[in-house]
Amino acid sequence: MSDTDTQPTTESVPPPPANGGNTFLNFVQQPRIVLIMLVAWSILTVITEAANQNGVFMDIKVDEIDGALGGLGLAWQGIPLAVLYADSARDPSRHRRIFWLALVHMGAAIIANGYHLGKGDFSIESIILPVAIAGTLFVLSFLQIFQPRESGSPTVASTGSA
Repeated sequence: MSDTDTQPTTESVPPPPANGGNTFLNFVQQPRIVLIMLVAWSILTVITEAANQNGVFMDIKVDEIDGALGGLGLAWQGIPLAVLYADSARDPSRHRRIFWLALVHMGAAIIANGYHLGKGDFSIESIILPVAIAGTLFVLSFLQIFQPRESGSPTVASTGSA
C-alpha cells in the first residue's frame, strides 16, 4: 500500500463549509433556495391583495390599512416577479443577474413601507413582518451577488454577465 492510497487527495477533500458549518445558513444561501423564497414571497403579496378583507393579511379601515401583512396590500409586483424568480430558479447559475432585480424589489418594498408608515397609511404592526422578510431576502440576494463562491461558480459581480 503506497502513501497515496492512505492520504486523501485534494480533489476528494471538500472545501470548508461556509458560515462555519451552519447547516441552516448554508441551506438558505443556495441560489435556488433564495429564488424559491422570492417566489413564495411574491405569491404571498398576490394572496394579500386578493384577500384584503379577511383581517389576517390586511384589514382596510376608514383611515388606514391594518393587519399583520397590511404592508403588502399595495404591492402589485407579485405575479410577474414570481414568474421571473421561478423561471430563474430552474437554472440559477445561468440567471445570476436576477439577484440584482431581487435587491431592487426588496429595497423598494422596504422603502415603500417606510414611506406609507410615515404618511399614516400603514400602522407599525402592519409593516414589521413585511420589512423584516424583505430585509432578509435583500441580504440573501446581496450575498448571492457579492459573496465569494467556490471555483467554477463565479459571482455576478466578478463576471459582469449572467
